[in-house]
Amino acid sequence: MLLDRAADSDKCDKDVWSPLMFACGNGCTEIVRMLLDRGADCNKSDKDVWSPLMLACGNGCTEIVRMLLDRGADYNNWNRDQWSPLMLACYNGYTEIVVMLLDRGADCNDCYNDGWLPLIFACYKRYTEIVRKLLDKGEDCNKCDKEGLSPLMFACQEGNTEIVRILLDSGADCNKCDQDGWSLLMRASGNRYGDKKNVVRKRIR
Repeated sequence: MLLDRAADSDKCDKDVWSPLMFACGNGCTEIVRMLLDRGADCNKSDKDVWSPLMLACGNGCTEIVRMLLDRGADYNNWNRDQWSPLMLACYNGYTEIVVMLLDRGADCNDCYNDGWLPLIFACYKRYTEIVRKLLDKGEDCNKCDKEGLSPLMFACQEGNTEIVRILLDSGADCNKCDQDGWSLLMRASGNRYGDKKNVVRKRIR
């Protein structure tokens, strides 16, 4: 009814949140559809540069993400904390959204402000299928964060043998050391993950 009475679909509150952002943040799919059909700006961001797409990606709202992408939402923008839609989806483990973003051309080698890649987030959170999808799209499995930690180091540290194996099969450097001189085998040994230590040791020999 409000939209039928010419309510402004892009009018924001003091934090520059639009009706579309509220709908995306709360997973209200049909309201998002109505607002977009009435011309709501899908790239209008708040004062911290959070976009409707970021909110939908961070909350796992798959259908809303699809609608926003179909309306031209920017999938490579960053907020003030240097999170991208892809990073939010990777961090929260939303595989289907990750695939949608990658298929639209999202940059999988963009870094968070600590140098964390989407692949590092996926390794740290133990999301095996997302790791596979990122590697399939060409993410650099040897690119390190600002402390010299590689995706393989995070996988070793978190004790996920399957992800360690996937990274090694994709060409991850098993002899790389961090800024403190810690090798992968040291991390695997120090964390007492026996299976993972054996996987790394076999690749070093």
